Amino acid sequence: MIRVFIRYLAYPCIAVVTIAYLTHQLMLPKGELGAMHGLFIAALVLALVLLETFWPMQKRWQMTARLFLRRDLPFLVIGAATVGVGNVAASWLVLNMGWLQPTAWLSGLPVLPAALLSLLVTDGLWYALHRASHEGKGPLGRWLWRVHAAHHLPQQVYVLMHAVAHPFNTVMVRLILTVPPWLLGVSVEALFVANVVTGVQGLVSHFNVDSRVGVFNHLLVGTELHRWHHAVGVQGNYAAVLPMWDRLFGTYVYRPGEAPEGLGVDEPGALPADTEWVRVLMDPIWPVQAAAEGAHDLKEPVR
Repeated sequence: MIRVFIRYLAYPCIAVVTIAYLTHQLMLPKGELGAMHGLFIAALVLALVLLETFWPMQKRWQMTARLFLRRDLPFLVIGAATVGVGNVAASWLVLNMGWLQPTAWLSGLPVLPAALLSLLVTDGLWYALHRASHEGKGPLGRWLWRVHAAHHLPQQVYVLMHAVAHPFNTVMVRLILTVPPWLLGVSVEALFVANVVTGVQGLVSHFNVDSRVGVFNHLLVGTELHRWHHAVGVQGNYAAVLPMWDRLFGTYVYRPGEAPEGLGVDEPGALPADTEWVRVLMDPIWPVQAAAEGAHDLKEPVR
């Protein structure tokens, strides 16, 4: 009974709670917007971790104490520090660089349409960068892959594994999520809504449970789609929130109810191990093996 609930109702419950949270936040004075965000994310992560601990889709993908301490925790700390430093730098730029000014193009839109437009823009940009990180050729393509590969080294998918990412990749993501909407004049409230939706989808898409949402897989990226992005030998599902981009460009992979045989990178020997986080951080600057340049010759996307 619990597995049936998780399979068909876990994601709808997460969606309802997220909508209720956003509704409550938008009713607060602007100065209090996001004041409860840390508590909301902590509660959501705790609930997801408990569900995937006791009712995992694949036990071989479960978090272990070793993986958490040797891999996930260092990247959690590094990621938090990167975001913190980035926020300070962004604030300084906004206050001191007079040439960087937003337009008024979307400033008059209501919150929900502006948030939707923000999601369309940011997810489209992320799709382009993400796909280039996997399929790009030449020196730039190889470098983008080495930056992004840190997130694909784990042979598991679960909620906290979502934090495994190179700081360079984190900076790119934060720039995409904030700068374009701000320059377009998106309101603070709309940007907050869009970023909350993106953050929740990022957690849910790495959720190690058998969550099935049927036709909604054509509207939002969840675990049914994103686990195939992490599958060995599969290229596709590059969007983070809106699978319309994958459908539009022929990179949509949907195999309902199936679990990939293996997760990780196609050429693990050409990259550091996922627990060697210092070498992972250094790899885009000083590659672990010169021969690894050939490891970026990836297969064509699955259609």
